Amino acid sequence: MKKALALVMVVALLLSAVVIAAPVAVAAPDGMVVVYINVPDDWEDPHLWAWDDAGNNVFTTWPGGEAEADPNNSGWHYHYLPNWANNVIVSANDGEVQTDALQTEGRDVWITITSPAEVEISFDQLTDGEAPEYVERITVYARVPADWAAPSLWAWLDPDGTNVFDAWPGGEMRGSGGEEEWYRLRVPSWVNSVIINANDGAVQTDDIQAFESGRDIWVIVTEDLTSEVYYENPDLMVPNITVRVHVPADWENPNLWAWSHPDGTNAFSAWPGEPLTLVGDWYEIEVPGWVNSFIVNANGGTVQTGDNISEVETGRDIWIVVTGAETYTYDYAEIAIDTADEPVEIPEPTPTPEETPVPEELANDGSLFWIVWLIAGVGVLAAIIVVIVKRKKITV
Repeated sequence: MKKALALVMVVALLLSAVVIAAPVAVAAPDGMVVVYINVPDDWEDPHLWAWDDAGNNVFTTWPGGEAEADPNNSGWHYHYLPNWANNVIVSANDGEVQTDALQTEGRDVWITITSPAEVEISFDQLTDGEAPEYVERITVYARVPADWAAPSLWAWLDPDGTNVFDAWPGGEMRGSGGEEEWYRLRVPSWVNSVIINANDGAVQTDDIQAFESGRDIWVIVTEDLTSEVYYENPDLMVPNITVRVHVPADWENPNLWAWSHPDGTNAFSAWPGEPLTLVGDWYEIEVPGWVNSFIVNANGGTVQTGDNISEVETGRDIWIVVTGAETYTYDYAEIAIDTADEPVEIPEPTPTPEETPVPEELANDGSLFWIVWLIAGVGVLAAIIVVIVKRKKITV
């Protein structure tokens, strides 16, 4: 009996071990799916760009959402996305390497990348256990003095003191450096207090508090360690501009796609952008003043310029003359339009004498009509009489 019981217990333990080791289905929040990616070792800081078939983007700025490492599955990163986004591009190294567009069907998916051209997509779970819990996050951006090395972020919830990180100086912020560079780090959206520090915590700002939780923030730190907080990128806070475009005659219903290069912030949410309005000789549209790159397209987006109209001066109205997909020019003042190839309006042909119609007043007035015919008849009769008289004179 004891042997039988022991055998049952052994079997039960083995079964439980199998259950524990087996993959567990990912439980994503309602309306969300999880995208797992496994990238080459030299792909640092992988991101996801995601959109639907209609061109609606999940993110406003390239390269999109930062994927996080799964602590329970070495080599795998993950990111939650809304389930309507069924197309993704995986990129890394600040967008310098990337895949082609990948179809995810709006489902939980595991993507294994060997190289940009070698990608395997699986809808069968390739990781162990559940995905890390979904946490809504914000991004904290910081611009710091040039001599600050390895900027870091300390973040917490005031007044209860819940910290995001286990130890000072907190999480290291990502960025390539430079005076105009924005360092960044994602933290839970409940954070309402931060400290920006650097040089292994040797220099730091005061507590930055009383900002709205749940919103991305941009912090500019000056040499005297004071800081200013913004809820949108201050580099983009410039007046709107007007873009005026002249296109070939066969480019119908032209649109404008506009963005900021190199950060990739789009002015519009979906391709082909926004329609241009014809005003006089020019199509025009008002766009945010921070954009510096444009694509003009038409015919439902099937014809377009390249993306070489890029890194123009921000905050200035611009005139763009398109003569073909690869031939266009622009200036910050109105450009003289070459109308040689414009369609010429052909005037209506003038009627020949035989086609001259009866005057309308005669056609509509019966009495005038008969008077005209009477006069014409008298003239004909007079001509006949003259001919007869002449003949009589000849015969006498």
